[in-house]
Amino acid sequence: MNTIEKKKLGVLGLSLISINAILGLKNIPFAATIGPSAITFWIAAALLYFIPISLIVAELSTSFPEQGGISAWVERAFGKKASFLCGWFFWVANFTYYPSLLIGITVNVSYAINLPQIIHNSWYTTIVSIVIFWSITLITLRGTQMSGKMAAIGAPIGVIVPAILIFGFGLASILSGHPSATPFTAETIAPKNLSLDTVMFLSTLMFAFSGIEMLGTIARDVKNPQKSFPKAILISSIIIGVIYILGTLAFQFVIKITPDDTATALYQFADQITKQFHLPFNLSQVLGICFVIAILGSLTFLILNPSVMMAESGKGILPANLTKSSKNNIPANLILWQAVGVTVILVSSGFIPSVSGALNMLILMATLAFFIPYVFLILAYIKLRISDKTTFRPFRVKNNFLAYTISAAGLISVIGTILLTLVPSPGTTFSEYAPMVAGPVIFTLLGLWFYRSGTKTKKADLKKAS
Repeated sequence: MNTIEKKKLGVLGLSLISINAILGLKNIPFAATIGPSAITFWIAAALLYFIPISLIVAELSTSFPEQGGISAWVERAFGKKASFLCGWFFWVANFTYYPSLLIGITVNVSYAINLPQIIHNSWYTTIVSIVIFWSITLITLRGTQMSGKMAAIGAPIGVIVPAILIFGFGLASILSGHPSATPFTAETIAPKNLSLDTVMFLSTLMFAFSGIEMLGTIARDVKNPQKSFPKAILISSIIIGVIYILGTLAFQFVIKITPDDTATALYQFADQITKQFHLPFNLSQVLGICFVIAILGSLTFLILNPSVMMAESGKGILPANLTKSSKNNIPANLILWQAVGVTVILVSSGFIPSVSGALNMLILMATLAFFIPYVFLILAYIKLRISDKTTFRPFRVKNNFLAYTISAAGLISVIGTILLTLVPSPGTTFSEYAPMVAGPVIFTLLGLWFYRSGTKTKKADLKKAS
């Protein structure tokens, strides 16, 4: 028993995994493209989305700590069909999210080896991304403990160190008398108007806070989940929010960027700092190394999580050889099929000439696909809050009115994001827009087809057995 207990994740392990899985420093330059008003948008994203979802996940994961996370909670609330569709969308959403993450890795690798010019070749980024993803997928097949170990290295070195460097050098630039690249006034910090573009920008910042629900999928591997989950969520929420806001402030003081520079903006910041302070080392290369470590540290958990959810929700529906667990208690076949799907999308993205263009398109696709399971999550929380009054809830929002207000804010934010993402922004080409609309429709039809086929087969098998 002692040996098993030692292997389980505690508050520190959960906090590191969630910070490493959620926090993306690439979101800072994206936020900086809108100017000082990004600070207001970060706060709005946290209030409208991150805090409601965190409180919902904390309550559900401590009350119903089953392996499977969202899919397990949705099944408890609405049954198997809803659970399957939720897990299905969460699984396929990662097919677009991973490529956006991987293209970012190749940019980081380029700067880590001090050869930034090679990122102008879109096929180079595609090939490197595929090699990295398959390598990490094979490591992930070794189980959750490997994910925990890699996160323990990736979060401090790959996330916290770069955040300190960005904020520290930004603060040093302010104190040393360098002029700000961005004017900070009450006027510039306040959003100028509530246009479609600014609301969509808010939606993308909300997506930057996504990932806290992943903790529910590893409930069986957590020591004392009823106490560990709320503490880990509180710690990670504070750290992530502070880093996003302070990092954006420091970033905007040093450089001014446009949406076309999002793929390399962090390195433009580092190059400017290197010049300002005449550093004896290349800050771009240091950040590149740190970011590679960060993403490699988080990627094992990000690869594992949706397949665990899909395996739980797909039992009895998908073919048994897909959902069965390996000796490490993970759905190895689903993980491998996931890698095949990601490879196909990566190869397709290689035909987009600009790395920043490919990255921005994939981010929008991932934003749309990822928010669909959150509708299931929030509705399941409301249903269980109303219908299940007997389960002991170690952590809960005590006031019912507050709980439903929080749920409503999260639900409106999520549905609004889904609808707004479908509205094409000016200058969007058909090749960029079509996948965002066709993708969810095709995946919905596929999910319904798999569910129908699986339940038909199961009924036929039961009939034969009887």
